[in-house]
Amino acid sequence: MTQICRDSDRCSSYRSQKCLTASLMTMTISSIIVFVIFWCTDFFSNLIISNLVVTRNSPMLDWWVRPPIRAAYKIRIFNYTNIEDFTKGRSAKLRVQEVGPYIYRETLTRVNTIFYPNGTLSFQEKRSFQWEGGSPDDDVVVVPNIPLLTTMAFARDMNMFTQLGLTFAISTFVPQTFVSLPVGGFLWGYDDKIFDAAQPLLSLLGDIPMDKFGVLAMKKGVSKDVITMHTGEGDLSKMGMVERVNGREYRNTWGDDSCDKIYGSAGFLYPPEMYRDPKKSLDIYAVDMCRGFKLERAGEGSSYGIPTMSFKPPADDFNFSPEKDHCYCPRKSKFNHNPWDRTCPPKGIFNVSACAFDTPMLASFPHFFGGEESLFSNIEGLNPKAELHQSHLEVHPRLGLLIGGHSRIQINVEARKATGVPFLENVKDGQILPIVWIEMGIDSMPENILNLLNHAYFSVAIAEAFFQWGSIVGMIFSTSALLFLLRRNRKQHAVLKRNTSGQDKLLQESG
Repeated sequence: MTQICRDSDRCSSYRSQKCLTASLMTMTISSIIVFVIFWCTDFFSNLIISNLVVTRNSPMLDWWVRPPIRAAYKIRIFNYTNIEDFTKGRSAKLRVQEVGPYIYRETLTRVNTIFYPNGTLSFQEKRSFQWEGGSPDDDVVVVPNIPLLTTMAFARDMNMFTQLGLTFAISTFVPQTFVSLPVGGFLWGYDDKIFDAAQPLLSLLGDIPMDKFGVLAMKKGVSKDVITMHTGEGDLSKMGMVERVNGREYRNTWGDDSCDKIYGSAGFLYPPEMYRDPKKSLDIYAVDMCRGFKLERAGEGSSYGIPTMSFKPPADDFNFSPEKDHCYCPRKSKFNHNPWDRTCPPKGIFNVSACAFDTPMLASFPHFFGGEESLFSNIEGLNPKAELHQSHLEVHPRLGLLIGGHSRIQINVEARKATGVPFLENVKDGQILPIVWIEMGIDSMPENILNLLNHAYFSVAIAEAFFQWGSIVGMIFSTSALLFLLRRNRKQHAVLKRNTSGQDKLLQESG
C-alpha cells in the first residue's frame, strides 16, 4: 500500500513537472514571438495605422468626407502706398505695406466619391470660407490691376494688328495699373470690366470657375480637378498617395515627364515609410500648382502637447536652373517645343503660369524669403524672416496625420510689357509685384479628436513599451526557470538511477 502511494505521488509530481515545463516552453516561445513582433517588425504600428484606411464601411469615412479639423487661413495683403509719387517719377521704387491678417475658417468637403477595387478612390474637393477676423469689408487697399497685367501678358504673343485692336478696346475702360479696392472684393471677387470683356476668350482656355475676378475666388466651390488617391487598403505604403488627377498619371503642363509625373501625398495623410525613415522626404503633390514638393526632416516638434516630427521645405525649393528642376522653367515661347529652350525665373520664384491658364502669376515664400537680391531692387517694405515666413509641418509620429504647423505661400504677378501697348507706365518689364501671402494652419482642435490623438501617441507608446520590455522579461524569466527545472530534473534522474542500480543502499533501506 505504501509503495502504491509512493508511485502515485511520483506520477503526480512527474505530471506537474511536465505541465510546468510545457508552460515555461510556451511562455518562452510566446515571449520570443512578441519580441520579434515589437522589436523587429512594424506589425503593431501598422495595426494602429490600418484604422485610418478609408473604405465604404470604415469609421474613417465620415471624418474623411467632412474633416472635423478646419484649417485657418490668415491672409496678408501688400498695400502699395506711394503710387502717385512712383507714377510721377518722384519715387524710383514702389513701396508696400503689409496689412492684415484677414482670417477665414475653411470648411472642406470631399464630394463625388467613387471607390475602386484596386484600393483607390476618386473625389473632388468643395471649399467654403467663413470670416473670423480683420475688417475685409471696411479696409481698402491699393494693389496691382491683375486683369490688366494678365491682358498685357497675353498681348506679348499677338501680332501688331491684334495688339492695336486690343489697345483700342482696353482704352475705352480707362484702366489704371494700380487700383483701389475693398479687401473682401479683392480676395473673393469684384466687378472688373476687363475681366468681364475677356470672359468669352478665357473660356477657350478652359472652364473658369468664377464669375467675378478675385485673388482667391477659385478656391471657393467645387474644384474642377478629380483626384484619385490610394486609401492604403491592401498596401499601407501607398496610403494617402495621389495616383491620378483628372484620370491621368501625368499632367500636360510642363512638357516634360519628370515634372509632369504625379507623385506625392494629398497633403493630410502620409504613408508610413515617408515619416518613419529620418532620411526620407515628405512628398506632397500640390494639385493647384501642378507639381510635387519634397519636405525635409527638421527634427522633432510639438503640437497640442503631442510630440511630432517636423518637416520643412528646402531653402532652394524655388531655385531653378538647367541643373535643377529645369522643366519647371517656362518655355521662351508657347510655340517652341524644344524642351531645353526655357527661361528660368529669379531664384526664389516659381512661375505658375503654365498651371494657371498662362496668366503671369508667380509663387514664392512670403516677403521673397530665400529669394535673390534682384527681387528687392525695385520695391521697398519687404522684410523676410525665417520664423515668420518659412513653412513647417508637424506630423503625428504614430498616425502620419498632419496635426500642426503652417504652410506659407505668396502670390505675385509679373509685369510683362508688349511693344506698342501702353498702360503699365513706370513699371519695368519683368518686374515681380507681390500681391498677397497666405498662412494656412491648424490653430484649433476638437476635444474628441485631440483625445484620440493623445491616446494614439501616449497610450499606444505605453502599450508598445509594455510588450517590448515584457517580452524581454518574459524570455529571461521563462528561459531561466526552464533551465533550472531541466537541471533539477537531471539531478533527480541521476539520483533515481543510482537508487535503482543499488548504488545507494541507505536510501534503499529507508525505502
